[in-house]
Amino acid sequence: MSELKMKASSDNGLIEFEFDENLMKVIEDALGDLKSESRKVLKNAVNRTAKQAKADLAKKAQETYSVKKNRFTKAMATKNATIAKPEATIRVTGEQMELKDFKVSPATYQTGRNRPSVTKAKVLLSSRLKPLASSNKAFLAKFSNGHVSVVQRKTKKRFPLKKLLSNSVPKMVGSQERVYGIVEPDIYDNLMENIQSEIRRVLNNR
Repeated sequence: MSELKMKASSDNGLIEFEFDENLMKVIEDALGDLKSESRKVLKNAVNRTAKQAKADLAKKAQETYSVKKNRFTKAMATKNATIAKPEATIRVTGEQMELKDFKVSPATYQTGRNRPSVTKAKVLLSSRLKPLASSNKAFLAKFSNGHVSVVQRKTKKRFPLKKLLSNSVPKMVGSQERVYGIVEPDIYDNLMENIQSEIRRVLNNR
């Protein structure tokens, strides 16, 4: 039985697609006297699958987390398979994101009477906005360069301020519970479908 080995690591931001020899044997048997095309078939199928996986992972992450649009797609880069090495890798990069990159209320910096007494935030789209409870009050601050962050004072003094952070894109995309683990079965199904499509293409062009 053929096997697609996939693993995702939120630590190093790598999603790797590896294959055992049985998968290549299945392709060779299907191609018969055209089995010399087997590695090309697998390469093309893997690259198409990796492209689909990147889009599906970004879509699922966007549906799960209250992050501004396109942050997931931009953080993922695909290393394509080759005939010599028909394995693909999706590298997900990014440091911890600021809490302000998620859903925050108020969404804009306000001063004076317009500044709310409580700042709320949520990381998951399915969650409710919750007050940021802490011994040091969280609030929006605007820095001299115009950047706005959710911050807390480190002490009772006005300064210094600490920016509040949340998950990184690699951690969110690599989540077995919420993103990668949900999409993984579809990646396998897509690969099998793409292999069959490539096999039909080769046989029809003989």
